[in-house]
Amino acid sequence: NYTKRINEIASVLTPFRYVANIETLSEAQLNCHGYYRGFICPHGHTIRDKSYHWCYECVRKISNNNCGFDINYIEGLYRHRLLSIWNKIPVGDFDECWEAPALTTTRIRFPSYRSATSKNLAENISAHKVIYQCAWGDVGKMVVTRTCGNKACLNPLHMVSSWNRSFPPLEIHPFDHSFDPEKLMHSADNNLKETPEPIMNTKYQHTIQHPLLNKNTPDYDDTQELYHGSYAQEFGT
Repeated sequence: NYTKRINEIASVLTPFRYVANIETLSEAQLNCHGYYRGFICPHGHTIRDKSYHWCYECVRKISNNNCGFDINYIEGLYRHRLLSIWNKIPVGDFDECWEAPALTTTRIRFPSYRSATSKNLAENISAHKVIYQCAWGDVGKMVVTRTCGNKACLNPLHMVSSWNRSFPPLEIHPFDHSFDPEKLMHSADNNLKETPEPIMNTKYQHTIQHPLLNKNTPDYDDTQELYHGSYAQEFGT
């Protein structure tokens, strides 16, 4: 079951270390906390864990049980690659498997944390990890697996890393996997600003978590401040 699969892969989890105002720290200060500035992730973040290379902001998003993306606001380096992949996935209801055997029987050339030091911008990555990192977040070298057991499935709600919580959300939100000229223009204009605005923070309403999760979840974790970060405001908890 879902909880058992979480526990099976939890052994590779490296602890999340919350750092206040982490984006303002120097490289030396980041290093003291076990982080570094690395290759940009699909969601535009650069601070990563030194050991497993997961993205700091993406892990905050995943740990808040938020699954969602708007392809128009994905980092430009990844955007067209992801559009091509999503165009081949038969998207159905959120509780169904989205089977794409043509994608899941081979590997996909896709950027990763290794792109910062590799001669090649892309490497061979499994389709389900590519989709997980698009919809959930970038987990670096950590493992992504399917809870449904269907090897052909590319529904992000059927995918989990050791950062996921006990119950997945009921839907992917936001979920825009097609290009919108107006959004693309907004994204391009925003990237030209000296201080770009966090578009996703202002564009989308809060999500609703699985009701069973809410029964046993504390409102606040004062050891990591995990649930009151930018993604808690962006997508809701």
